[in-house]
Amino acid sequence: MESYFVKCLIPVGWVEARNPTCQSGLNPTYKKKKQHIIEAGTRLIVQKGIDKTSLADIADEAGISKGSLYYYYASKNELIFDIAEAHINQISENLFKIIEESKGNATWEELLKILFERILDADTRGRLHLYLVQQALNDNEDLKQRFRKNYKEWKSMITEGFAKLEPKIINHSILSSLIIAALDGFLIQSLLELDTITGDEFVSHLDVK
Repeated sequence: MESYFVKCLIPVGWVEARNPTCQSGLNPTYKKKKQHIIEAGTRLIVQKGIDKTSLADIADEAGISKGSLYYYYASKNELIFDIAEAHINQISENLFKIIEESKGNATWEELLKILFERILDADTRGRLHLYLVQQALNDNEDLKQRFRKNYKEWKSMITEGFAKLEPKIINHSILSSLIIAALDGFLIQSLLELDTITGDEFVSHLDVK
């Protein structure tokens, strides 16, 4: 039987990337290298957009050859999906953290202000989000389904958070939909450098009773 060293580390790259045993996490360098590529791709997409970012560009940014990049990602779509996955997971983690931190210590108005402040201030992540959503809407059905699934999850998280903070609100689900729509809209306006209202102003004009 081949040893793990032979199967996963010789030659470095091809077997490591394609062998299911190596992908399962037995090789600690595999995930680390993929994460490095994802981070390089994310930086370039934020700067240039998806269409103007090639695999060759990402390989240069990551400091590896294009051939080595193909060991980990056979296509640009595969890499874009993993970049989107990392981005979506980060949003979910941040949203969960905000809601957990607010339990018992904040009103729904204060929670809403925190959501707006943290999300709208994240310029880099905001740009990445819009580029990825645009890609999903254009021609990437897998990415579109991923975003659809997670928008539903984000809505559910916000709904549950507000239900615990303010059970008297008539329809937490509608409120959550309005909040997500507002965040997307304000994010676009912010990136276009338009004048936007603050979280305080939004909350003061929101009648949810």
